[in-house]
Amino acid sequence: MSANRIPPCFIGRASTFPRAFLQWVLLWPIVRWFCHPMTVVGRERVPDGPVVFVANHSSHADTALVLRALPGRARRRTHPAAAEDHFWRKPSVGAFVSLLTGAFPFPRKGSVGLERAEHLLESGRSVLLFPEGTRSVDGVVGDFHCGVGKLARRGFPIIPIGISGARAVLPRDARLPRQGPVAVVIGEPRRFTDESPAGIAKELRDETVSLMESAAQSGGPKAPSTYVRVRRFALSRGALVAVFLWAMTEAVVWPIVPDFVLLPLAIAAPARAVKLVGAALLGTVLGGLVAYAAGGTALGGPLLAHAPLVTDRMIAFAGSSIAESGPSVLLSQPWSGVPYKVFAYQASPEGVGPFMIMSALGRGVRFLVFGLSGAVIGTVARPVWQRAFGPLLALYAAAFALGLWRVVLSWG
Repeated sequence: MSANRIPPCFIGRASTFPRAFLQWVLLWPIVRWFCHPMTVVGRERVPDGPVVFVANHSSHADTALVLRALPGRARRRTHPAAAEDHFWRKPSVGAFVSLLTGAFPFPRKGSVGLERAEHLLESGRSVLLFPEGTRSVDGVVGDFHCGVGKLARRGFPIIPIGISGARAVLPRDARLPRQGPVAVVIGEPRRFTDESPAGIAKELRDETVSLMESAAQSGGPKAPSTYVRVRRFALSRGALVAVFLWAMTEAVVWPIVPDFVLLPLAIAAPARAVKLVGAALLGTVLGGLVAYAAGGTALGGPLLAHAPLVTDRMIAFAGSSIAESGPSVLLSQPWSGVPYKVFAYQASPEGVGPFMIMSALGRGVRFLVFGLSGAVIGTVARPVWQRAFGPLLALYAAAFALGLWRVVLSWG
């Protein structure tokens, strides 16, 4: 196949944005989950301009790891070489891999792969090559093909990269990955002039082995678990400020109730639950006061009508409830499924004093229930949360989103 007859792939600049989107919503979460902790050394060594990255190859995870290790500016213009006979056996598979990673098809034999790589380099893009040509069976770095030496002789800077841990995460004979620590060490840019292609390939192979050994030894301190990170934040002053601002904004326009963050923070730091509840209560009362004041002006109607996830039925229900029961309806509001702001915008005729008292009582009880429930759950089942806080947090977010969707539909 000639260099011009390239299988379907996405290596143009137009695919940069969709690729970045897919990586952030699909590829990077997978990398973060399975490759944990991930240590990167030498990211600052990557220069601007086209570069040939060369790395050891023991796993299909290598490409994602190198891309994740690169600075964003370099990642967006880097195209990994992928075996044409493997990934493009089915054109749809090759096209998806290319869209996700920016890969271009690289035949194992002949000069077509090098021609494609050189074309990308000359157009200002970078390429990622695995000069062993295939994944290592036993983890030992094989000989580098001299093609990388030919590219180096043409003046392109070469950056060797050592990867450690990828083989344990996704072995050659495995279908599914497993969790494990990984490390990526990025070397210094190299330029070669007089050496032979074979000599350059050998020198790069030796340096890559050295970097791989350095990667295995320089993992550094273990990255804190999700539980530890959330607990540290929950114990900080920033958590109180964040909960306060969240609750205040939700009382005016934001559609997600502060309970959403209050519960997991209380689970992670039970001793902090009461202060977090206090911050949420103070924020929601002050935000409610803003909505109350706006409701007495010409701005109230348009603001309420355009508030996210607020329906006409909610507005009508809150208005009629206030007209019938007065501010006391705010005691049951937290359990009605109708956002607090819908009542606050329509409560101005009832007087600010009763409104604030009933708001504090109604909202305070709800926040206290969630905060203390989180503290109890976090205390009783602490070992479970310590081991699986990330997945449980994801399930909680999914369940919350589903519940919110059903509530909005029921009031639609």
